[in-house]
Amino acid sequence: MGALSEFTTYAKATGSRLSDQPLLFETTRHLDVTQRELFNYVTDFDRASEWIWAAKKTWADDTKAQIPGQVGSVRMIQGAAGKPMRETVKEFEAPRLLAYSAHDAAFLGTCTDHLGVLACEPHPDGGTVVCWLAYGRLPRSAVKSWMGKKLFQVALGNGMKNLERKFPPR
Repeated sequence: MGALSEFTTYAKATGSRLSDQPLLFETTRHLDVTQRELFNYVTDFDRASEWIWAAKKTWADDTKAQIPGQVGSVRMIQGAAGKPMRETVKEFEAPRLLAYSAHDAAFLGTCTDHLGVLACEPHPDGGTVVCWLAYGRLPRSAVKSWMGKKLFQVALGNGMKNLERKFPPR
């Protein structure tokens, strides 16, 4: 994955600027899709259930957004049970970057101060490099801390696999 590290710089700089929490998980892939097409797909909140792990239905609550789907918009993610998880868009830079935060209650005590960063960078050989980062504060409890790390590993890892199914790797 070292060959793709040069494409993660902007995502990591954005994460460091928007969060003082540590990076908990990172996944990066080179997909056979244009930057614009990939960005439009991952920011279409009505279709996010197609690729976000464990999402049964997704939609946007744009009541606090000046522009629908952008800063202030809340991505609603309904799982199999319970209330929908709410992720608020913190930064939106089409066709390159989406940064969002989830409410602390979304992770059942396994992570607070969450920030997700998803960046799409064009690759000079074609296709797009997508980098997905999760920042947050893990609890002191070793068990809950392990669970928090595992949650991001499974959620982002499976989400990336779903994107690879839609847009095969280069």
